[in-house]
Order: sequence, then structure tokens, then C-alpha cells
Amino acid sequence: MQQPDYNLGHATSQQIAEDIDIGEAELFEDPNLADAHLGLSGQEIHFFKERGFIVKRGLLREPELFNRIRDYVWKNVPKGILKQNEPATWWDSADKKWTAEDAERVGLLTRTNWKMRSRGGIGSEHWLVNGVANHPNMRAMAKLFIGSPVKHCSRVRGIYGVFPQPPGSKGSLGPHADYMAAEISAMVLVDRVPERCGGFTIWPGSHQILHPHWDTIHGGIITGSEKSRSFRLARDSVLRDIKPLEIFGEPGDVIFWHPRLLHSAGINHSAESDDPILRLIVPCDYQRSGHTLYDDETFGPGSTYQWWVDTRNFREDVPATAENIWDGWVFATS
Repeated sequence: MQQPDYNLGHATSQQIAEDIDIGEAELFEDPNLADAHLGLSGQEIHFFKERGFIVKRGLLREPELFNRIRDYVWKNVPKGILKQNEPATWWDSADKKWTAEDAERVGLLTRTNWKMRSRGGIGSEHWLVNGVANHPNMRAMAKLFIGSPVKHCSRVRGIYGVFPQPPGSKGSLGPHADYMAAEISAMVLVDRVPERCGGFTIWPGSHQILHPHWDTIHGGIITGSEKSRSFRLARDSVLRDIKPLEIFGEPGDVIFWHPRLLHSAGINHSAESDDPILRLIVPCDYQRSGHTLYDDETFGPGSTYQWWVDTRNFREDVPATAENIWDGWVFATS
């Protein structure tokens, strides 16, 4: 039985122009501003505004939590399809053995990418949400971007795994923008991710190019054929002109990123080494309290689609323009 198709044809999912060759990502090199301090320096603010992300190394130091997350992933593998200590099972057409019932219970496995989440609880566990998304360091950082009060998180998107590409295969990036409502997003590494092993991959600066093509500053909706077309053209120009960067690191490293940033799961080449790994990341989304929230049942977030996203569109949001990308952010915009 096939897994369900959650892609409803949103503008961000339009086919990429045939002349575009995405290729491999370059490896991100930390600038001098990368550290774990709870704060945003002027350098960090400038870097974030220009590139659309910053990396906080070692922001979370929770080895017991990270071990629990790793064990939890392997305990949720359906029917022993994938065995933790038998990497050969990871590329033995596991996605073909994954049923629709498996996908409903523990999330989709698409080729090498497993988005582990469910309506029944995976992603909303108290220990996971409070240990990661509601960790004091995470909330403190979110406030420095979007201000107070930050809405208490009731779930993370899930636990996102990337298995190695089968030996001898190439793999490819899947650039996309998320059509969900968030004011700041974060990717938390919960295990060691060496270079070329599926690290979070971004197109730096793409947030500035894509921002005007959305309906509102923070919402997750693009409506109308003209906006849809202009988004596709802008996205393709990003793919032609900007080289992607792969961000790798250690458990507890956190990437804070602008929700309009074009991004992808990285390609995991670890099958070519003596130590194949499963890349694990927990995505979190934040928005301020006090908004008048609503569900969009066509594109989400909502109970029908994008239910795995904790943040929602809100009535006070205003149309996006080329000039208002930083409206509502609390750091200096000069």
C-alpha cells in the first residue's frame, strides 16, 4: 500500500526549470561570530539579515535528552524494516516496505528522508517539546528575534532523519520554501552530523528575494496565478545564482533561520565511509503570543494540512512588500 501524498500543489512545490543544475552544496564555514552565548551581537544581526540564518554552536547541552531522542527514533521503526546496527537495511528499498499505515503512525519515509511525526503524539511529547522547543535557551533566543511574549510551543514538527544514499548512488537536493506561518524557525542537531552527511542546507540570502511573493509578511500562503508565477521565477533565479550551503555540526548546535529561506535536507554520503550515520534534526517554529490565529485548511497550517506545524496564520499580518521584510522583528533594522 502506498504512503499518503501530502503535497497539495502549493506554489512553493512548482517544478524547477529544466535548465537548472543544482549540484552539490558547499560546506558552511563558521564566521568568527559563531558561539553559544545567549545574545545577538551587531555582527550576528547583520549576518542574519544578509544571509537569513545564524548558527549557535552548543546552545543546548543535553546529552541525556539527545540519547533519548535517538533511542526513540529507532524504537519507532515499523516492523524492524530498518535495523540500527545493520546499515545495509537502510538502503534496502525500505521506503517500498513502508505502508500507508506506517506513515500515519510514524511519518513518511520518502527515499532516504524520514519525517518522524504523527497526529497521535509523535512531535508533541512533553519531554521532547519542553526539552527542545521550550528549552530556556531556545525561548531566550526566539525573543531576541521576534520579541515577547513568545507563544509556548505545544509541539515540534517531529524528528527529521536522513539516511545515507545507497552505495553508488548520487542523491539530489530538494530546494523548497515552507508554506507555514512562523516568525522564526530553528533546526536543532540532536546527534553528530559530519560534513556531507545530510546537514541542513540553505540558499543564503534567498529570504530577501522570496519574501515579496507571499501574501503576507509571516503567513504561509501564496494565492493567485500571478503571485504563484512570480514566486516560481524568483525561486529559479535563486537556484541559478546562489550556491547552497550545507551546515553540519555537533549535538546541541542550533540553526536559527528566516522562514522565507530556501532550504533542503542535505545529501547523506556516509554510506561511502566506514561509519554510516542517520542524520537527526528537530525542527521548531516560533511566533509571538497575542495574535488572532486561524487555520488555512487548503494549504495550512491547519487541522487538515500542515497539522505538524505548531504556528498559525494570524489576522493582524499585513501584505508582504519589498520593503517590509523586517517589520515586526525586534532587533535594529538600520
